[in-house]
Amino acid sequence: MKAITYKVLLLVPLSCLVLLFVFIGDVWYEQKIFVIVGNFLQIIIPCMGYYISLVKKDKVGIKQFLCTASATVGITYAIKWMTYYMGIGIRPSGETKSFPSGHTSCSFQGAFFLLRRYGWKWGAPMLILAGSTAYSRIYGLYHHWRDVIAGFFIALLVSKLFVTPLRASRP
Repeated sequence: MKAITYKVLLLVPLSCLVLLFVFIGDVWYEQKIFVIVGNFLQIIIPCMGYYISLVKKDKVGIKQFLCTASATVGITYAIKWMTYYMGIGIRPSGETKSFPSGHTSCSFQGAFFLLRRYGWKWGAPMLILAGSTAYSRIYGLYHHWRDVIAGFFIALLVSKLFVTPLRASRP
């Protein structure tokens, strides 16, 4: 793949963030912008994994991405429902469905998919962004540290089970 394509692909999430900042306007002063960015990154990071698989025309990668995304969301929300009324499922604000962090598991699912499938070149920048998403959940008082760590490990284990490196999957 040409170097220019790589740069364009990395500019997609950054461009989305710039557009987000432009359209938010005065809301910046009323809410925590870091939390808002984390909300968008939980969507942008997995979309980058799917988008890069499409651009590379990697049919196996697309299947693996859809499988990991479905499994990650399914496991995360199954655990959320199981811990609904337990003490571990209460957010710092007092609301329920805290454990595990869905934002964290979704963002790390995309990052770990890119890391395992396409290597550090694609995975490292997304891991940094996913880490900032995880921290934004603690910073915004939506989750405890244990919720974020659980979301991280769900994404890690699912990617270990379902994602193979690109070189290993080709005959």
